[in-house]
Amino acid sequence: MQGNTVILVTGAAGLIGSHLCEAFLREGWEVRALDRPSADLSRLQSLGATTLLTELGQPEGALIAAGQARGVRLVAHAAFPGGGERGEALAMVRAAMAAALDAHAPLLLLSSCTVYGRPANLPCEESEIKQPVDAHGETRWAVEREAFLWRRTRGLKLVILRPALTYGPRQRRGLAVALVVAALAARAGRSLWLPRRGPVVHTVHAHDVAQAAVLLAREAEAHDGRAFNVADDVPLPLEELARAVLQAAGAREAGRIPYSPAPARALLWVARRLPAWLLWRPLNRKLARAFRKAFDGQAGPPPPRLEPDLLEQLAADRYYDTQRLRLLGFVPRYPSAIEGLHQLALESRTRGLLPAPREPVHPA
Repeated sequence: MQGNTVILVTGAAGLIGSHLCEAFLREGWEVRALDRPSADLSRLQSLGATTLLTELGQPEGALIAAGQARGVRLVAHAAFPGGGERGEALAMVRAAMAAALDAHAPLLLLSSCTVYGRPANLPCEESEIKQPVDAHGETRWAVEREAFLWRRTRGLKLVILRPALTYGPRQRRGLAVALVVAALAARAGRSLWLPRRGPVVHTVHAHDVAQAAVLLAREAEAHDGRAFNVADDVPLPLEELARAVLQAAGAREAGRIPYSPAPARALLWVARRLPAWLLWRPLNRKLARAFRKAFDGQAGPPPPRLEPDLLEQLAADRYYDTQRLRLLGFVPRYPSAIEGLHQLALESRTRGLLPAPREPVHPA
């Protein structure tokens, strides 16, 4: 690698952003970590990153980001406010792109495989038609289109990384919530039912997303204009993925229930569109109470939250072609969610983020 090795990472407190910072620090890069004022960047600061808190989507934040990008080799944009915040997501990526242009540095855009929607061709390649089916995918695709527009009209050097369903340490949504639910069931002595087979789900550990980013960063300008899928080696049927969650959490399997795609899809469609006050808020209040009780009422980590976005990932077969990335030498550390979830459960318990199963009581 020639020249400086300085990187600006936006969204540095998030699941992917924090793993990006850690991976680049391990590689010897100087990391400038940026996130919003409410974010906690103390851990990254202790690891040696330069940290900054600002609202990237506001004019002042955009100016600050441009100042922080001076002298960098790469800007990695991992900030994402959520699927329902398209205007803010576009403002944030524009600020990151302006900072990259001002620094004459490429932009590595962290996107998502949700841009493909429900792929017609499997495994889904990067050139597949983009037909997102939920707010998350639609906003991700709007951000990508804006980035491609800047590349064509303003000369932005652009590389896009599209992770599959991502999980990892410090996550408070997605598969991490499923892991908590299974751990609470194990603690209460309850068995959980699994679907019979179900759709194929493709996952990736956040560590492997970060390692893919490091790989692309080494020759970012050579990859200008290209997108790369990143996922593990073994896409799993929902039954096997759910079983891996139960085993990692120490929960018991009650049995399997039949899974029929059309009725399941209709049920998931309804569940995603129910008002939050009717379903998701009561569920999250109940989850929070059980979570606090599992830690005996002591001050612990904030409880995770169930969100409807995950349901779309369970509604149809999704698995992705990663050959383009593998030709560059990418090999995932966690080849399947089975290994990755076990490691995640172990790390989460060690850090006090996941309740341990209740010890059995033996009669005297």
